[in-house]
Amino acid sequence: MLTAVARRRRRYSARMSDAPERHGTGRLAAQAERSEYATLDRRRTLHAYDWGALAAVLAAVVYGLCWGVLNLQYGLIAVAIMLGWVIGAAIRRGAWARAAHPATRRLQVLGAVLGVVAWLGGAFVAYLSSRLVLPGSSASLAERLADLPFGEFMTQQYEAGGIAHAVAFAALAIMGWRTAR
Repeated sequence: MLTAVARRRRRYSARMSDAPERHGTGRLAAQAERSEYATLDRRRTLHAYDWGALAAVLAAVVYGLCWGVLNLQYGLIAVAIMLGWVIGAAIRRGAWARAAHPATRRLQVLGAVLGVVAWLGGAFVAYLSSRLVLPGSSASLAERLADLPFGEFMTQQYEAGGIAHAVAFAALAIMGWRTAR
């Protein structure tokens, strides 16, 4: 009497026994041999964009709060690497949903672009959060935003620790590119 796990293992090994040696073993190798790659159609592209955009918005909020509230400098590089991976993984999940697939340049470009957008959004969230929690200020939010425009805020940030922000910018784009396949 076989248990359910043993029956699944037996079915899996019988199914994978016809996979050729040059592709190795496993589900992806068997699908590659049978030419069952998923194709990137309009529906899959829209799913990839939706998942990637949602991840980019969340990444912008997290990055901006780490930058503006926690005042991280070199720690932003590690945060950017992690968030770039999240954006690329969300794009990959939205497009392929675990199906075997070849690498697609269009999704990689989407990952890099959304990484850059997430960095810019994170910079704006950092700007807003730094203006919101300005200590000892009795001015309204509109007055605080008028006192230091966004462009001047970015100039000040790059004068203080520009290399960390430049590396974090590149890390978000590169990890988005590498992870979205």
